Amino acid sequence: MGLSSHGIVARPAETRLSERAVEFLRAGPSDAKSLIEHVCQMPGAPLVVAEQMALALFAARPEFERAQDGRWSLALEAQASAPVIGAVSTASVILETPTPYQAIVERDELASLSYVVVDVETTGTSPWRGDRITEIAAIVVRDGVVAERFETLVNPERPIPPMITALTQINWEMVKDAPRFRDICDDLVRVLSGHVFVAHNVDFDWRFVSSEVHRASGQRLSGRRLCTVRLARRVLPQLRSRRLDSVANYYGVEILARHRAAGDAVATAHVLLRMLEEARGRNCRCWDDLQRFLGESMARGPRPRRPSAMPGPIDKDTTA
Repeated sequence: MGLSSHGIVARPAETRLSERAVEFLRAGPSDAKSLIEHVCQMPGAPLVVAEQMALALFAARPEFERAQDGRWSLALEAQASAPVIGAVSTASVILETPTPYQAIVERDELASLSYVVVDVETTGTSPWRGDRITEIAAIVVRDGVVAERFETLVNPERPIPPMITALTQINWEMVKDAPRFRDICDDLVRVLSGHVFVAHNVDFDWRFVSSEVHRASGQRLSGRRLCTVRLARRVLPQLRSRRLDSVANYYGVEILARHRAAGDAVATAHVLLRMLEEARGRNCRCWDDLQRFLGESMARGPRPRRPSAMPGPIDKDTTA
């Protein structure tokens, strides 16, 4: 990811053909015929066919560029990630394209980053077992304030278990006429793009959002993620519980609608701002500082828990 891309991006899913094209174009620009002959293993492909195939395969992918003369090449970001071939002096590279360390740090300061705080309500705990999103909220935090708010119920296209309804108060009558995820996908990706993805138990929300985006659009989300549960473990070690209720109560943040996407996401956004202040007080100036700070607790390892041998129903908030 380039220095200018600190947040979430949505890219077409990688394919073997795109991987072969990247490998081929690392040697330099190529006409469509040579590119398709190599990538698709089609020696003697007609020029017109090759040009159409190249457009279909690579035009929508951000790692490729097509010049006015029809030649294809790697985009600058992809070139930067490619291995350097030949003996190139490191000193000469630095002299020709300087990247002052101070400028990098300033662009990566926690205060200069923007964050999108996400919360989802779902039909269960696993998108890979068919569970779907019933409600989603995404709160953009920029310059220390809430800058944008996205929220909607979602038709999960499957029944909502009674225990989930009891927890979230979301029932089928509420979602049957709501948009399906594919109807909101483009708007949601726009809201997510360019920001650090934040959630209270981020793995849960990330799994569902990334799975739904891929199902609806074929795109893969990638980018920085921040878990406010992990952050709370570091900056609030005195708390016995890091559930959202406990952390919000500690900071005096009111949760207007618990176990609803917007209520939990707004509360998490305010909690995030307070905890980032605490982290800065512990010498966390930039993103790398924060990752080292969080990594100290991971190095010690989580406290082991004995799992129950018996399966149980979903009767609690899995998103903490």
